[in-house]
Amino acid sequence: MQKEELFVTASLARLELDEKEAEKLNEAVTGMIEYFSLMDKIDVDDLPPTTHAAAKVNRTRKDLPSDISLADKMVENAPEKEGRFITVPNVL
Repeated sequence: MQKEELFVTASLARLELDEKEAEKLNEAVTGMIEYFSLMDKIDVDDLPPTTHAAAKVNRTRKDLPSDISLADKMVENAPEKEGRFITVPNVL
């Protein structure tokens, strides 16, 4: 990659780039492009397409109505309550 391209891209992204940063960025971008060219050489003709990197089965539980008595038990265990509601101290 040409350094001039880096400066143009940096200005389009509204970034300031000095000569030292451009040199470091040029090395990084060149390394990425070399890596991509290695990946381009891999034969993937017989591989099935990947729709998701971690294809898993949905592990959520079924959405079934729960036992209402659980809410009643929670209110019973509250230190202060008013009817079927838990009371808390005023903050303001």
